[in-house]
Amino acid sequence: MLLQIELIYFIVMIGVFVALLLGAKLPSGLCLMASALVGMVMSAIFSKTAFEFRYLVEGAFGYFDTILTITTAMIFMGALQITGALEYISAIIVKLLRKWPTLLLIALMIIIMFPAMVTGSSLASAISAGALVAPIMIKWGIPRAKTGAIVAMGSILGMVAPPVNVPAMVICDVVDIPYTNFTLPLLLLVLPIAIVSVILLGRKYVKPIEEEEVSKVVNTDILKEVKWTVAIPLYVLIALIIGEMIWPKILGSFAMPGMFVVSTIVAFFFGRKVPFYKKHENQENENDEDKAICVVDVVRLGVLKSFGAMGLLMGVGMFMEVIALNGVRSFFVANALMLPNFWKYISMAITLPVFGGISAFGSASVLGGPFVMSMYTTRTSITLTCGFSLMAAIGEFLPPTAMSATFAASMVEEKKWSVISKAALPAFIAVYVYGLVYIILFAKLIFDEVFPSTTAGYLILFGICMILALAFAFVYQLILNGMKKKEASELEEAK
Repeated sequence: MLLQIELIYFIVMIGVFVALLLGAKLPSGLCLMASALVGMVMSAIFSKTAFEFRYLVEGAFGYFDTILTITTAMIFMGALQITGALEYISAIIVKLLRKWPTLLLIALMIIIMFPAMVTGSSLASAISAGALVAPIMIKWGIPRAKTGAIVAMGSILGMVAPPVNVPAMVICDVVDIPYTNFTLPLLLLVLPIAIVSVILLGRKYVKPIEEEEVSKVVNTDILKEVKWTVAIPLYVLIALIIGEMIWPKILGSFAMPGMFVVSTIVAFFFGRKVPFYKKHENQENENDEDKAICVVDVVRLGVLKSFGAMGLLMGVGMFMEVIALNGVRSFFVANALMLPNFWKYISMAITLPVFGGISAFGSASVLGGPFVMSMYTTRTSITLTCGFSLMAAIGEFLPPTAMSATFAASMVEEKKWSVISKAALPAFIAVYVYGLVYIILFAKLIFDEVFPSTTAGYLILFGICMILALAFAFVYQLILNGMKKKEASELEEAK
């Protein structure tokens, strides 16, 4: 069953992708498009399938709604930056939580996660909130490598968190299930491990901040420049998201892109005054063109920053259309269904993260969908989809692309992405193990109605996991205090 021509198609397509990615240094999206074209040509020659470019066009538009969501969300994040909302929120959080380092770390982690939560792109977190929070953490005393690891981990967990989880959406498209009722399962998946991750990576380096030191860590001038109303666009977005859940018949057709457009328009009425159009005075400075100084710039840069995600999703769409045409997808589904349960879990645990090193979206689509189909008779499909999306996403710490680690390295001025991946190793292991527990144990408990497959069931599990995560933070703090006292006593004895 394994030695079929479909496997040869897949190996050649992956070979073309890796060769172009590593050899020609082309963007991931273009590499996927080229590999899809090669796969279609091979299939036409050897399997006599139709050679029609409509398959590539249909594939390119397969994730058009997701592309719209990412683009409008990137514009929204640009609006929050230029109006001062992100700076204001960061300054307020640091000022309020300066005496409680653990709570402040968790709050900064959520800020890092937020752009990816609303865009579905880890890149959005790295280049927006990551660029804002990383200097704060470094000034606070966290080493650059660990800061980069926190930014990378926060970007990945944000990409998996609700409301926009693109890998889960891709799996839903493959399995043909609606992307609904995913909010609580995704919160159960992400929030507890986000707390554990940031504590593991940064807690031992930080201490309470004195009031006079706050201005050294964060820009407090923004508190005088803008008022609390600068955060109103965020409240509008949250209200629209919640409103869609409560009144789906009224707001159901509004969709995420529409919510981001409305919230972006609202943003320009609060915070810093931003002109609609303003010409850049210093045209000779290339970096000047990368800074938004007006509404037109915010839209332009938001679209430009979305090009990478657009190309990647178009490439994934073409790739998926071609492997459906040449039988590769059916090959994976059939073999996944035939594997014994033990080997299903082993192969899932290895292949999803490894293939995620090439593309988290591609891993979710090519492997996540078939694994959900093969396990849904013993596990709940929603919980499986959530868990597989995380397993695919953590591949962004792995070669050949190591996307999140690479962008996080640039944020903290580290030359090698491998430094970030090594620094993130404790959190990576924790996330990986928790992902497996979520897939194997939690999905089974929900399926067997040990916890009801309703809001109440997920809330109970969520509460248990949050208590365990906070208990871990407390115990970790006690261990750190004990180590500090031991070091202090040893220094006194040495003197």
